[in-house]
Amino acid sequence: MESPSRFASLDIGSNTVRLLLAERRGEKTFRPIRIERRITRLGGNFSLAGYLHPEAVARTIAALRDFATILKTEQVAKTFAVSTGVVREARNGDRFLELVREETGILPRLLRGEEEARLMLKGVLWGVPVAIPVQMVIDIGGWSTEIIWIQHGNIHKTVSAPLGAVSLCEKFLKSDSPKTAEIESLEQSLRDSVQKFFREFAEEGWRNGAPSPLVGTAGTITTLAAIDLKLNLYAPEKVTGHQISTKRLMQIFAFLALLPKEQRHLIPGLEEGREDLILSGTKLLIQLMDFFGFDNLLIVDSGLLEGVLVDRLFPPNSPSKK
Repeated sequence: MESPSRFASLDIGSNTVRLLLAERRGEKTFRPIRIERRITRLGGNFSLAGYLHPEAVARTIAALRDFATILKTEQVAKTFAVSTGVVREARNGDRFLELVREETGILPRLLRGEEEARLMLKGVLWGVPVAIPVQMVIDIGGWSTEIIWIQHGNIHKTVSAPLGAVSLCEKFLKSDSPKTAEIESLEQSLRDSVQKFFREFAEEGWRNGAPSPLVGTAGTITTLAAIDLKLNLYAPEKVTGHQISTKRLMQIFAFLALLPKEQRHLIPGLEEGREDLILSGTKLLIQLMDFFGFDNLLIVDSGLLEGVLVDRLFPPNSPSKK
């Protein structure tokens, strides 16, 4: 029998598939009771013709079958599933979503970039420490990066940039330990790309030197927090609220870039499956902080997954605090 107070959100991302089970608490919030995640790298080996790779699709479908079993076992009343990133770009994205429905019974909704950013923000505001002023929020995904500028508690500007840890890694960092030329090529490409959409913010009045930290969420950023904290076991309550300076991020990148992937895997806090992606994601983060004038990053574990639940369970209200 289904539990009328038990709900789930499911995010089919370009690198990771994530599942959140939660119990509704009154009319304002919910309590997470189970979180599952699988790195399937759906955006891996994305073809030049714009098609999802068959092996990436198979890995993701297999993970979703496992999640479908969990949903049934846990007697979830309603599941809110979304898909993002590379599925938006793929020519066979619609066919992939049909396959998900046929093979698992899960009915994912494809999010536009702006919608993904809005829901991500709801999740961040649900989890961010109350005392922290939020001026800009960033979510670095496998295939895209969402940036939100907030003024007086409202969204002032949103950008969904086609820059992600998976796509950047596969395009530029082809060596086990990246060569200097590969890193330089990545940096130059990022400078050109970030500068283009930074101009959009500057034209609307953004000025560097923000007094508050940049707020960041999603896998690359939470993994960096776990590395900085030297967490052998990931702990969301320790990650949320942790701050890292740009200088420290540069130190982490330099250290990891010297190691081959099998040695990076041994670093406390570095999730298996992110040994190569952490470099491209970190370099993107550093470039964004530099362009937008942030010296410090504040990490929040919650994001899109929580935002989907907030949006669907409490649609008339603004995001609620825990």
